[in-house]
Amino acid sequence: MSTKLNGNKFSAAGSRVPTDLLPTAIRYEAARAVIFEDWGNFVRANECLALKRCYERRAMEECLDPRPT
Repeated sequence: MSTKLNGNKFSAAGSRVPTDLLPTAIRYEAARAVIFEDWGNFVRANECLALKRCYERRAMEECLDPRPT
């Protein structure tokens, strides 16, 4: 596991990944979803996709440049 991960088991879903690792987490959850679908475990695949969407939302919110252009 990465030493950059923070939070604990009581942290909200999607909040345990630091901002700089969000792109990696998005790819990881997408890959896990594909594997679980291949194994026929659609419940876990949907959980992975939900977490991926949560990470994507966080990436859009936290990575926006607040300075005007």
